[in-house]
Amino acid sequence: MDPSAPPIDPTQQVRAAAADGAALRAAVAEADIVPLAMSLVQLTRRAELLERIRAHVTGGWDFLQTIPRDLQDEIRAALVDTIERLAAEQRTIAVEPPADLLGRMMEVAVGQTVPDEYKPLFREEMSFGGIDYRTVEWRTPPDRARLADFHVVVVGAGLSGIAMAIKLQEAGIPYTIIEKNDEAGGTWLENCYPGCGVDTPCHFYSYAFETNCDWSEFFVKRDELLAYALRCVDKYGIRDRIRFGEEVVRADWDETAAQWTIATRRRDGSQAVLRANVFVTAVGALSRPAIPDIPGLKDFAGPRFHTAAWDKTVDLAGRRVAMIGTGASGMQTGPSVAPSVARLTIFQRSPHWSIRHPLYFAKVSQGVRWAMRHIPFYANWFRFQLFWAASDGFHATLRKDPAWDDGGRTLNRANAELRAQLIAQITAELGERTDLLDKVIPEYPPFGKRMLRDNGWYKMLQRPNVELVTGKVDRVEPDAVVAHGHRHPVDVIVLATGFQAARMLWPMDIRGRDGVSLRDRWGDDDPRAHLGLTVPGFPNFYMIYGPNTNLAHGGSAIFHSECQVRYVMLALREMIEQRADVVAVRTAPYEAYNARLDAALAQMSWAHPGVTNWYKNKRGRVVMNSPWRLVDYRNLTAEFDTSEYEFGRIAGRAAPASDRKPARRAG
Repeated sequence: MDPSAPPIDPTQQVRAAAADGAALRAAVAEADIVPLAMSLVQLTRRAELLERIRAHVTGGWDFLQTIPRDLQDEIRAALVDTIERLAAEQRTIAVEPPADLLGRMMEVAVGQTVPDEYKPLFREEMSFGGIDYRTVEWRTPPDRARLADFHVVVVGAGLSGIAMAIKLQEAGIPYTIIEKNDEAGGTWLENCYPGCGVDTPCHFYSYAFETNCDWSEFFVKRDELLAYALRCVDKYGIRDRIRFGEEVVRADWDETAAQWTIATRRRDGSQAVLRANVFVTAVGALSRPAIPDIPGLKDFAGPRFHTAAWDKTVDLAGRRVAMIGTGASGMQTGPSVAPSVARLTIFQRSPHWSIRHPLYFAKVSQGVRWAMRHIPFYANWFRFQLFWAASDGFHATLRKDPAWDDGGRTLNRANAELRAQLIAQITAELGERTDLLDKVIPEYPPFGKRMLRDNGWYKMLQRPNVELVTGKVDRVEPDAVVAHGHRHPVDVIVLATGFQAARMLWPMDIRGRDGVSLRDRWGDDDPRAHLGLTVPGFPNFYMIYGPNTNLAHGGSAIFHSECQVRYVMLALREMIEQRADVVAVRTAPYEAYNARLDAALAQMSWAHPGVTNWYKNKRGRVVMNSPWRLVDYRNLTAEFDTSEYEFGRIAGRAAPASDRKPARRAG
């Protein structure tokens, strides 16, 4: 399965960088020193430089290095000289350093020990030369006639569906994407509320095989994220495979034909039917808005809309606005609209923890962007640093210590220290407004709900035109919101009330063997799957962003998607190479995995009995989040264990003699 796009060639980068000496010097003078140093080491193999800077780096962020100015100047000058010399000598640059040197470089780049178990993961994420180390190669050339008669249907053209399509296309496997919207982009198409953006550093909120060197900020807004998704759609030529404005209504497994029959409805109401050997959903969990059941809400006389369906025709300037909900979208929306509205009344059911980041509003300089595009390996090391700094480091903070007891306010010593830091930050932000402290400091442990980024929330609460109302909303009247018996006149209502996450894959009616539907198996809100991907009784069916695959401790949702896409491609390789018509997960591994999953989740912050969050179902089971570290999930999905699956053929279709072999572990 050869990549469809050529890798980034460091030899060409060296020559292009050297050809513009003025830009090279300006970029090197401006760019972050640690990635520059790693680039120099990788180009020259001067490992002694690592020891000179080791003591001066204590983390992945640039503000956590104290390399002396004279040593920085030496590194910058040496890098310019090296690039110009290598270009003049027309030297061919190796794509990747030797494994032992790479490990040493990783540890120096973040100032911490990088356990060996993480090194394969980070090598994949760094994607030297633009090579996708997660690409699944054919072990034997596939039967082209078999491929021509094979078809995969993917639901959803968001970032997960786009990644799935790219990998299917690289493998030469025919596919169709069904997308309910009129354009690709998923959540970044649908969400366009003011302030909408990513709360993960965007330099690793991107595919490892398609990094973006032109982000304008470290935490970019929605328009750039959508543009990135659409650029990938067009670059990899998948647009013609997407059926826009069409929604999957029902999918039925046909045991006799070993195919899925998929019924769709178009925007104009017309219907269509597709047949597929394999059915993949990539719709995400945050695509169906949750509308609260508040008495009188439907009778409100003014504009009323959810943040995920923002009405751009409504001008909020000078109007009285009610915002119900203070989760992630609320925390981005509130500070973005508060300066222009006459009054913003925020109705908060419960407070959220939010954390400041010194780069949240920071721009990426032109020099850094030039360095990412032109200086070999700079972007790879920049991505690695960010990924390390914002991934598994927090994981231990979220696990309960059985010996720790402070009345349920924290989980362990590190969690208690984080709580103290957050309270100190909030107190400093609010200044003299100590009357707000009881309203905004949660009683539950940090990370009990999704940890949010402070988008200027606490500063906004101090504005004279902003009021924070806590507790339950009583009712809505045609021109007001009533809470605690007090009437708040408003002109517009904004619902920042999240999504129906636990109702996974709703409203699609997906029916497997014997006509059993996923709703029958899961109930309304208790989805379960093996590795978050497969369900017994539903052959040839895979879910991207399925049950318990949401990341809530760090990392990037795209990382999880890429792990899942690789797993699906491994499954397809087994299916096609073994000439199997049916691949179905066995019940025993599914049940064993879910038992392990629930035991691990019970020890995590999200399962805290005093917390209501969108991660849980009505019975309190965490159905959304993964309890695993990133490295754990990477390893769980890096191979396809054929012993966990049944392989079958349509009756009467014999396998070629060369295919009659026992199932084996793939990878």
